[in-house]
Amino acid sequence: MSERKPIPKSVKKVLRSEVGFGCPVKGCGNPYLEYHHFDPPVSVKPHNEPEGMIALCAQHHKKADGGAYTIEQLHALKKDKANAKLVRGNLDWLRKDLLAVVGGNFYYETPRIITIDNIDLVSLVRDEDGYLRLNVNMLSLEPDERIIIEENSWENIGSPLDLRSPPQGKELEISYHNGDYLYLRFIELQSFEQAQQRYETDVFKDITFPITAVEVNMTIAGTRIELTPISSQLGGIKMTGCLSSHCGGGVVIQNSGIQWKQNPVWKRKTLVEETEHPNVVKVNFGRR
Repeated sequence: MSERKPIPKSVKKVLRSEVGFGCPVKGCGNPYLEYHHFDPPVSVKPHNEPEGMIALCAQHHKKADGGAYTIEQLHALKKDKANAKLVRGNLDWLRKDLLAVVGGNFYYETPRIITIDNIDLVSLVRDEDGYLRLNVNMLSLEPDERIIIEENSWENIGSPLDLRSPPQGKELEISYHNGDYLYLRFIELQSFEQAQQRYETDVFKDITFPITAVEVNMTIAGTRIELTPISSQLGGIKMTGCLSSHCGGGVVIQNSGIQWKQNPVWKRKTLVEETEHPNVVKVNFGRR
């Protein structure tokens, strides 16, 4: 039996849209999604047919792989438009202006939050409906697989020591055995007074509320790169308490001289990408 090809982006978009861009299992709504093949399963037919696939969060995808849901139940989840509308409505916090809180500084409407050596580690983009979609590309000194999220789609995880992504998607925490660590927390701030109280600063006077803040904690083990919402260690450089607005990048480090080694297997497997034409493939020579 031939190996299943990578899922085309157009198929992922269809699957995300039909569930309201969040996990359709009742009470979940997590916006970080994977794609489950169930009718038929890939063990029977290695396909990427959206009629027999469903977008689920990582936790419920694992349960589906274990047989927690019948084929009929999964088709019912795909067809539940009322639930998809509810899920979409519960994600309205992703349509607000964004404030990134990282390294003791504040970055307003600056979607490229952390960039190192021209690689965007944490960034967000807005889709055509104005919803923020998360991108994560974690760096490491270890030649092992690390987390990759592309526009809220899980593309890679590796073998984490711990992974936590509760319903609604307002927290994402992942750690690895060598000490690599990432924790994102999204918070809705309704007023200047609420932001001032939380961060003990009045730099937000020119910002229109309500907004959504994302607090970033990140450690790359074996380097001098460690960021929290209240402090930073970037070699010997420290700067805190500043607000930047509508910048090209938040925390930006260039020419670090570090030899990054993460995701070697994942890279090789995705050098060739399926296109809409059956006899044409795209080779991503420059993909990081």
